Amino acid sequence: MVLSSARRSTTRCLWRCSKKMTNHIMQGIHHDGSAVYVSNPLPKLGETVELRLRVPQDAGVLRVFIRSTPDGEEHWEAMEKAESDQVSDFWVGSLKITMPVNPYCFKLISENGGYYYNALGLFPHDMPDVYKFKLLANWDAPEWVLGSVFYQIFPDRFCNGDPSLNPKDGEWSYKGKAVKLRQWGEPPLPWTESGSLDFYGGDLVGIQQKLDYLQELGVNAIYLNPIFKSLSNHRYNIDDFFQVDEHLGGNEALVALSDAMHARDMRIVLDLTPNHTSNTHPWFTAAQKDPNAETADFYTFYNRPDDYLAWLDVPTLPKLNYSSQKLRDWMYRNDDSVMRYWLKAPYNIDGWRLDVYNMTAKQGALQLSKSVGQEMRQAVKAEKPEAYLFGEHFFDGTPHLQGDELDATMNYRGFNIPLWHWLAGYDNGTEWRPETVDHRHLSSEALVGQLKQFAAVIPWVITRQQFNQLCSHDTTRILNIVKGDKALVKLGVAMLMTYPGVPCVYYGDEIGMPGGKDPDNRRTMPWDEAEWDHDLLTFYKRIIRLRRTAPALIEGGLQHLYAQGGLWVFLRESKAQRLVIVGYRGDDTLNDVMIPLRHGGIADGTELVDLLGNMSACVEQGGVRIHTIKHGDAFIFELH
Repeated sequence: MVLSSARRSTTRCLWRCSKKMTNHIMQGIHHDGSAVYVSNPLPKLGETVELRLRVPQDAGVLRVFIRSTPDGEEHWEAMEKAESDQVSDFWVGSLKITMPVNPYCFKLISENGGYYYNALGLFPHDMPDVYKFKLLANWDAPEWVLGSVFYQIFPDRFCNGDPSLNPKDGEWSYKGKAVKLRQWGEPPLPWTESGSLDFYGGDLVGIQQKLDYLQELGVNAIYLNPIFKSLSNHRYNIDDFFQVDEHLGGNEALVALSDAMHARDMRIVLDLTPNHTSNTHPWFTAAQKDPNAETADFYTFYNRPDDYLAWLDVPTLPKLNYSSQKLRDWMYRNDDSVMRYWLKAPYNIDGWRLDVYNMTAKQGALQLSKSVGQEMRQAVKAEKPEAYLFGEHFFDGTPHLQGDELDATMNYRGFNIPLWHWLAGYDNGTEWRPETVDHRHLSSEALVGQLKQFAAVIPWVITRQQFNQLCSHDTTRILNIVKGDKALVKLGVAMLMTYPGVPCVYYGDEIGMPGGKDPDNRRTMPWDEAEWDHDLLTFYKRIIRLRRTAPALIEGGLQHLYAQGGLWVFLRESKAQRLVIVGYRGDDTLNDVMIPLRHGGIADGTELVDLLGNMSACVEQGGVRIHTIKHGDAFIFELH
């Protein structure tokens, strides 16, 4: 078909006008799962909640509907324009909570056509249900995590509190290597040389001795790498799920640490390997010797004794087979099962981090992860409803984050990795498959795109409790990721502490500890303060305090406001507080920068006060003007 010149011009104009209108509404319209927009973010089955939608007054919206699908059938609920302020209209409507998961979206009829608005944004066409907002009914939320800042500790490398517990040189051998006790401060040996048998003597007694330090830092929860009986320093090859390693102080040391932490209103979460055991675990050795052993079906043998399924073909880590009902009983279903035992007195731990959760109960044609994950949740929550249950997952954990399995994952794809890529052009594949990595910086637009995609497919109440880190025992440390650029470290910390989720500091990051890939990232914590970066430590203390006291960071929603080049701006909003966070990772200094804020519902005349510095500004002509933004700058503006 050939259009006349006039018709082509008209078509281009209509397309541009429509695109402009779509972009304008897309930026200004907003809803999320926080209490600002949902009357009860944690409703009960049968409850009716009120939903609010913020719409720019000049968007030309005529009618708005809530579209839901109770029992799979479409239902439309008309909304009413209930109130207005200087910038926005607020539409209100009700949603009946009829199912465990209640998806919904909005349909807007405007002067320029119809639009669908979901958790990903605004579209001129319908979208798959996966992107709908979701409210969970009867959700056992561990709400204590919302006000928590975690601190991850690799036990052997944090503090040697009782040298009498130290392993002795040659005390045992494993995989052809013998135990070697290293001097505190010596660099970890490569795996090939040590066989993970280089120990430094860190223990639970030492952690308890350093609780004053941790409280002064501001953290109020600890995530411990494995502490159960094992032959290696990392203890991911567990020999006994019911015995804390004697070189860490044994079960008594855990009781003492847990009691001391709870007396300080601190929480403790342990690390468990439900995917595998060691090849020296009694469950496995019995199964290996006897096909009629009580634990014989806990594993998959192709040809006894030495041909069996192991995690990533590592023979020292035989994989557990959850087609065994007895294994399920012993691991989590029975009252005295592994996962329930440590939640009880006298240990009273506050949750579990589940190692290799992305592969647990999966082996070829036998895919049992969903049923096993659901049963694990049921068992843990029956024992302790407020327990925090999160899993290791370097990839897309969406299927496990729908309200019937995990409370959270280690949010690598939804936070850590895109942030690394934005800050430093670094991807997790940099270490393992460098040929797959584009080392150019991720643009702010692409960063926000990835963050929104991963958050849009899970319920908001899970997004706000995702486990976020800058680095961990499995990754290069943040100081090395940014090649020693402390300004970028501070920027990363600011984003970690202000973005939705539960932030966690890897031990030593707060004092500027370097570290390459494993095992270099597991160095001993230096306790000589002359070795500390005190400026960085002061920054950590200040921003951790802010994270734990600012209502908008504890319970507020999220709206991305601006993303261009190296500049990233977002809004955190609660009923009590609004914060605008600005981060810049670009190399060039920006001068006289105008940041648009009107589409965040922020009116002219609003005063902005930076909580990290002494800057203040006023919103004019729909935005705020910042005279200078330098490499690594972060601003946390409180709105007044």
